[in-house]
Amino acid sequence: FFFWLRYPPPFIWRPTPFVGIMSLSRVSRVKLLYRNICKTLFDYSSSRAVWGEFIKEARDSFEANKNLTDDAEIEKKIKAAEQWLIDYKHPDPYRVPTNPGGSKFQRNVPPDLEVVEKLS
Repeated sequence: FFFWLRYPPPFIWRPTPFVGIMSLSRVSRVKLLYRNICKTLFDYSSSRAVWGEFIKEARDSFEANKNLTDDAEIEKKIKAAEQWLIDYKHPDPYRVPTNPGGSKFQRNVPPDLEVVEKLS
């Protein structure tokens, strides 16, 4: 049980990006948006090198809009990016093989210590 408190499964690490997001500040929303875009781009990349190019393009688009001052324009850009995330959500996102949902999760699980002690 305590293992899950220290290392929660990946589906807890990557919550739906828009649940309660309107209560966050604008800076927090943009940071969360950038992080989720990076993770979504990783799902579509074939290697880290390709992913790095995708991240560079995403970073450049965020940098191009960092000096906006008009609130309506900023909201419009944030909404467009949120819509992009919804539209391009990968149907089969990458999961670490040894984490829950991965192909190697609980493969060759070591026996309980009680069983080992009884056998020895």
